[in-house]
Amino acid sequence: MESFKWSFGILFSRMVRLPSMDGKVALVPWADMLNHSCDVETFLDYDKQSKGIVFTTDRPYQPGEQVFISYGKKSNGELLLSYGFVTREGANPSDSVELSLSLKKSDGSYKEKLELLKKYGLSGSQCFPIRITGWPLELMAYAYLAVSPSSMRGQFEKMAAAASNKITSTKDFKYPEIEEQALQFILDSCESSMSKYNKFLQASGSLDLDVTSPKQLNRRLFLKQLAVDLCTSERRILYRAQYILRRQLRDMRDGELRAFKLFDGVRNFFK
Repeated sequence: MESFKWSFGILFSRMVRLPSMDGKVALVPWADMLNHSCDVETFLDYDKQSKGIVFTTDRPYQPGEQVFISYGKKSNGELLLSYGFVTREGANPSDSVELSLSLKKSDGSYKEKLELLKKYGLSGSQCFPIRITGWPLELMAYAYLAVSPSSMRGQFEKMAAAASNKITSTKDFKYPEIEEQALQFILDSCESSMSKYNKFLQASGSLDLDVTSPKQLNRRLFLKQLAVDLCTSERRILYRAQYILRRQLRDMRDGELRAFKLFDGVRNFFK
């Protein structure tokens, strides 16, 4: 089993995908020592003319300057899982955090919604990626479905299909009548997830690392730091999402309040 773990780790941390060969993977000695940077577009590929692996850079380098390569547009979680490291906080534009959304079992249309989600390969509890720049339409579609009343039953299937990215057109895919409820639903899910991150980070300062071997202790500390770095990075994305959601909800509610006051003023004028 130890040999298998070692082999598995070597393969997944050092394999190179070759675009010109339909994404086939290869182990390329020395090339796998190149470090990753989120700021470069350099890559490795097979060159038919030279019959070898060619390293193409996106800019000139000076003698003695470290040359970086891109491991792909991956989140910090993917980088940690595949390569064993996390970029510094805020340095990865492709970073994301998985947000879990769930249908409410108390919903009178729960079974109907669940069946439609299953039809499109989804479940009653589904994860979607949130990036620092926002979230995908699929997440919003799932939120629409989760909060939609039974009177919108005719739209359930369209929402479920959109949540699975299986609709041909996303034009005009918006439901203003439940927009506020959908945003609040996403915000509640963010806050629930945030509490788990805060709990872990608070507890991480008091984890029991009492081990007999100094080497084992160093490894435990290293892994603990990686976990803390990852959670800090993902929590930052959730903070940003919460800020955007709260601002959108505030603007919507302020607009509704102004409209109500205007309507009330007009009504009083004609009394």
